[in-house]
Order: sequence, then structure tokens, then C-alpha cells
Amino acid sequence: MKDKSKIIKKICNSLNANDFESARKIIERDLKRCGCDEEYYFYLALITENLEKKRELYTEAISMKPDFLDAYINRGLVNNELQDYEKSIEDYNKAIELDSKCALAYNNRGYTKYKQKDFSGALADYNKAILLNPKFKMAIDNKANLVSEVCVADDKDFSEKYYLSLGIVEVNSGNFAEAVRNLDEVLKYNKNSDLAYFYKGIAYHSLGNTDKAYENYSKAIEINKKMVDAYFNRGQLLFKTNPKQALDDFVCAVALDNKFIDAYYSIAVIQKDLGQYSEAIKNLDKIIELEPQAVNAKALKKLISGKYLKG
Repeated sequence: MKDKSKIIKKICNSLNANDFESARKIIERDLKRCGCDEEYYFYLALITENLEKKRELYTEAISMKPDFLDAYINRGLVNNELQDYEKSIEDYNKAIELDSKCALAYNNRGYTKYKQKDFSGALADYNKAILLNPKFKMAIDNKANLVSEVCVADDKDFSEKYYLSLGIVEVNSGNFAEAVRNLDEVLKYNKNSDLAYFYKGIAYHSLGNTDKAYENYSKAIEINKKMVDAYFNRGQLLFKTNPKQALDDFVCAVALDNKFIDAYYSIAVIQKDLGQYSEAIKNLDKIIELEPQAVNAKALKKLISGKYLKG
């Protein structure tokens, strides 16, 4: 609903400016008029100071929208402040059930467990939050405070998993040099981490260092001979310089995943360039069988059939 989005944006702007009176007017006047009842109670709760009333409003929002993730998280905070820790845990459990990758829910549940003096449980939740979002400062700080206050043993594999998560985040963010540094840290803890080598391959590939990319994709495959994406990425790396070896990699990829459309297409392109027209058509037909609307496959098949196989 377009109007709802605009109204909520106005409310958020007022809240960010700490203008709660304006926010209240927009909630009472515009949001209520829109018939957005669950959002009405949710935002009314945000600007309500009384904790019991705040909890009631979040509960009302949840009753209207049982999968309202933010309402569960916020009610969990209120229950924590009210020292109703069991109810707080229930809210965060529900939030995690709705979104198992919600780092905030894990962090907040960890804090509630800390308040309950369940220090090992708190540590496990902080670690989970950090692995889901390696740059989540609140979770990192909460964990640091816990470790400094309480003698609790960390997960022995946490550092490896942390640097791997951080390396993947940096790859996805385009910070390739930083990604390599973090992935090298992974290998200090586990020299046989196929994922660390794979993502180093992506980082070097993106940096234009083909030798290092090839070396790392190959190492990932050596460790895990079923790593489909490593075969495909190495094939892409070799596509122009060594098409026959690239073809072998793409064939390995589809052998491991017989629905890998991009790999079938790459095979067909190389086969066309090598003059293997009938074989190329077979692979393009496989793509069209898997994806009837595959425009590129249909176009290449038409080109091969019309230019190289006619007559």
C-alpha cells in the first residue's frame, strides 16, 4: 500500500528527530485512517513510555499479525526490561522461528540469557549473531563484556567460523583485498577449509589475479571434489584462455548438478566454438527443457541451427 509506506516513512522521520508529538499525530491521524491496525498498535507502542502499556500494544499488534517479526523482538525487549525473562526468551524464540537468520533476535536472546546468568547460553547466542553478521557491533561488544566479566570458554571453532563469515561478507561487499586477509586467517585455524579457498578464488578472480584465482579454486576442488561452484568458477576463469579445460570443468559441474543451467549454456558455447554443433544443440535443448523461457539458449540454438547445421 503506497500511502502506508509514505505514512510510515513520515513516522520514522519524526522518531529519528525525537519529535514524538509529531509522530503521535501521524500515527493517530493518518496510520489509523489507513486501516493498518497492526502497524498502528506497533508504532503506538514505540512512542509509549509505560512498559506495561507498551507490552499490551505490541501484543495487540501480534494478535492481528502473528508473524510480525519486529513486534516479537520489541516485545522481547520490553519483557526484558520488566524482568519477565521467560516471556522475553519466548518472544525471541518466536522471532528466530520466523527468521532463523535474524542476528538481532539472537543477540537480544543472548542478553536475556545473560541477565538470567545463563552465561554459556548467552555466549552461544552472541556467537550465532556475530556469525550471521560479522560486523554486528552490539553483539561483538556484548560478547566482549560477557567474556571479560565471566570465566566462560568460547566455542573452539568460533574463530575459524568468524573469519570465514567475515571473509564472505567482504567478498559480497566488493572488499576483495580485505576478504583475502580474513580468509587467510581461516586457514590458520583449518588448512583444509574448502570454503576459504573457494572464496579466496572469487576474491582473486575479481581482482584480476587469474593465477591466484586458479590456484585457490583448484585447492578447493582438491579438498572437496563435489564443490560444484568451484568447478564452474574455474571454468569461467579458463573460458577464453583454455576452453577445453574449461569445458571439462563445466562438464564436472553438470555431472554434480544436472539442473545447472549456466553450466550447460557455457558447455554449449564452447562446443559451438569447437565446431561440435550437434552436441551444443543437445545441451541447449537440456536448458530449454529445464527452463522453457530460456531466451539466450533459444537464440544460440537458432543461430547454430541456421548458420551451421542448415541443410
